[in-house]
Amino acid sequence: MSTPARELETPASVPIPRVRPSRTPAARPPRPTPSRQNRRARRGSPFAFWILVAVVAGTLIIGIASLSALLVQSSFQGDDLRTQLSSLQRQHEVLREQVASESSPQRIMEWARVRGMGMPERVVILHLPAADEGPA
Repeated sequence: MSTPARELETPASVPIPRVRPSRTPAARPPRPTPSRQNRRARRGSPFAFWILVAVVAGTLIIGIASLSALLVQSSFQGDDLRTQLSSLQRQHEVLREQVASESSPQRIMEWARVRGMGMPERVVILHLPAADEGPA
């Protein structure tokens, strides 16, 4: 264990005198109170304050009204787009049914008969030689 190199010698305990506050406050120099006109001039004009308040309030009201109008306008555009979408979907279904009916085999046969086409009476199947059995 280590021992301290040397111990500090403390002087004999000397009581530190306490300073007690006096019971009466120190006299302060009188502060000059400004007159009413000086006080008003120092704070600024209340008229300018009310103009500033009116400008800020008016700007906020106009901004809120504009935002509301934009939201209503976008709502109407959304409704128009939904209506247009449903109309286009109905039109798409009608066109799909029309394509399906016009590409049916019965309709194609009827179209061919009207134009003088018919089923062949005799069908001949030709057998072609394979590519490796060609003339040498």
